[in-house]
Amino acid sequence: MASNVVSRKPATPTGTGLLHYYKVPISRLPSTNAPSGPLWNNTLYRFNQSVSTRAHPSFIKPPPVKSDRVIILLNTQNKVNGFMRWSVNNISFDLPHTPYLIVAKNDLRHVFEQTPPPETYDYKMYDINMPPSNPNGTRSNSIYKLEFGSVVDVILQNANTLTPNNSETHPWHLHGHDFWVLGYGFGKFDPKTNPKKYNLKDPILKNTVAVHTLGWTALRFKADNPGVWAFHCHIESHFFMGTGVVFEEGVDKVGKLPESIMGCDESKLGN
Repeated sequence: MASNVVSRKPATPTGTGLLHYYKVPISRLPSTNAPSGPLWNNTLYRFNQSVSTRAHPSFIKPPPVKSDRVIILLNTQNKVNGFMRWSVNNISFDLPHTPYLIVAKNDLRHVFEQTPPPETYDYKMYDINMPPSNPNGTRSNSIYKLEFGSVVDVILQNANTLTPNNSETHPWHLHGHDFWVLGYGFGKFDPKTNPKKYNLKDPILKNTVAVHTLGWTALRFKADNPGVWAFHCHIESHFFMGTGVVFEEGVDKVGKLPESIMGCDESKLGN
């Protein structure tokens, strides 16, 4: 098998490996040459693989037929104070020094911004095929507060980076939940027409999904797990540089937190 870098021209060779099946002597080598793998900018094969992935017939769990809330997240690069950052709806995410769950349970909300993050972007005017016309973004650590038990749709919209003719794949991971993957598309998501094509019959349940280059991915989950949960790009450097959001739900249902976790910033015992 072969593994290549995707979305950006690699400066490293293709990674290759062997799978040895049970009872096959490990000394037996393949009779053919190692595959070269697809090119780094060949998006179509990955997109088609995503679209064709459905729930196994024996494990179909249909999603709720409609959602209570829709959040559209534009994935971009921006400049913040002259430095390149990854952003969501032009906001580059920062984690506060005091963990969110401790903040919520101990009424320490002054440690992060209380202005809610934007639910969408100007999708009618924004050109996803070009670098941002205004590259400047901001930083924030505010979070989305979800009604407990509500059904939430999240649309991941990819776009061109600050570099012309470049868009990078982002594997988004949600903590605390599995979600139904309702659909994928190339180009700009249309909130009026694209939901009519959602797969509500046999969508796969996952906790990590890709948004492909210059495309969109639609997912749905039920906010039924009390806590504060990160949703972020699973490329670590992207998350560190701002590609992430946080969902809060049903915190009043969380029991008393152990003192052993108190130790970061304003959660230190005695403060």
